[in-house]
Amino acid sequence: MKHSHKREDQPYQLLYKDLKHGRRRRKRGNYHDNRGCIPNRVSIEKRAAIVEKRTRLGDVEVDLMLGKNHQSGLLVITDRASLRTSLVKISTRASRTIAKSIIRKTKPCAHWLKNITYDNDLAFALHSLVNKELKAQTFFTHPYTSQEKGTVENRIGVRRRFFPNKTDFTKVTAKQVSRVEKIHNEGPVRKFNYQTPNDIFIQKLNVALIT
Repeated sequence: MKHSHKREDQPYQLLYKDLKHGRRRRKRGNYHDNRGCIPNRVSIEKRAAIVEKRTRLGDVEVDLMLGKNHQSGLLVITDRASLRTSLVKISTRASRTIAKSIIRKTKPCAHWLKNITYDNDLAFALHSLVNKELKAQTFFTHPYTSQEKGTVENRIGVRRRFFPNKTDFTKVTAKQVSRVEKIHNEGPVRKFNYQTPNDIFIQKLNVALIT
């Protein structure tokens, strides 16, 4: 009836505007995301094959662990080889704030950092700024394929035991975040023969220094 040209239908042609979805002009799932794009984005397909082997330090995955209202939360940075994870409390998803947080947390270890893998959240749009400061490469997963950065996703899942989905991170202190970071980096991991992420990190760092 909306597009009908019959005379008897004309009085009803504008009724669709009063419907909840009456003004939609695009089919659901058949449109491009208009929130913006990430400049200089490089696909994960171009990441070196050695990253999959998890034999070296410096292949890092980054993600956001958000709480109530999906604004405040934690920036989660995980090394693929050692599972050593850094947590940074954030109050916004603004790309500049996220970039500065990654730089501040990672710069002390920048000498071993090789690359960072993100998803396509616009919070990571200033990845080039991070690259410049840390001398690292950046790669992005395919859209809607969180399993391509499964290491950090797994670490987030573990931390949900301490910070459930609806956690109000404005009420979480930096001291609490540091405590959770320490618990997990010093906790035994079965895949490492019950050595800790810190143990593996130190072992691999020593090897890197020798070679």
